[in-house]
Amino acid sequence: MANPLIPMRPKGRFDLKPEEMDCLNWLVLSGCPRDEAFLRFIRPDYLGNKASPAVKDAVKQFFAMASVREYMDAYKDAVSAAARPKERPAGTMEEKKAKAKTKLVEFAMDLADNIDQADDPEFVLKIADKAGLLDQDEEIIEQPRRYLPVSCGDCEYRKFVEENCERVEENTSNNL
Repeated sequence: MANPLIPMRPKGRFDLKPEEMDCLNWLVLSGCPRDEAFLRFIRPDYLGNKASPAVKDAVKQFFAMASVREYMDAYKDAVSAAARPKERPAGTMEEKKAKAKTKLVEFAMDLADNIDQADDPEFVLKIADKAGLLDQDEEIIEQPRRYLPVSCGDCEYRKFVEENCERVEENTSNNL
């Protein structure tokens, strides 16, 4: 499977055969000599005659073509663009959430300012509530609390009164 970072072809139309484009891709990616790439992809039948003047002239003619130069420049640009790291938005997830919340509050405030012109005022109220704009204005109504009394046998007040009353009665009878 091909590396997804390295483009197969640059964008645009070029008047070249597929093997010529492969030759130029190999030349750009590998950095090999021109004659080696030419013989490997375009004219493999000349491989044994690498030093002959006919091969050197064919290589010169091929690389002198305007479409070849344009293709090589476009492919170099495509490869360098693919090699550059893609910019990621800076910031952590908490910073992104804070920024999103700020934008939501601003959006809700803009809607609330123009609520009289809104088609659906309930939608504006829902957005304002979600953004937390209505929390300060609402009063919290607390449900009534009900307390069950303690039974007479467990009542602390009764125990106190009974203990103290007995002492008073004992003290009054001794004094008489």
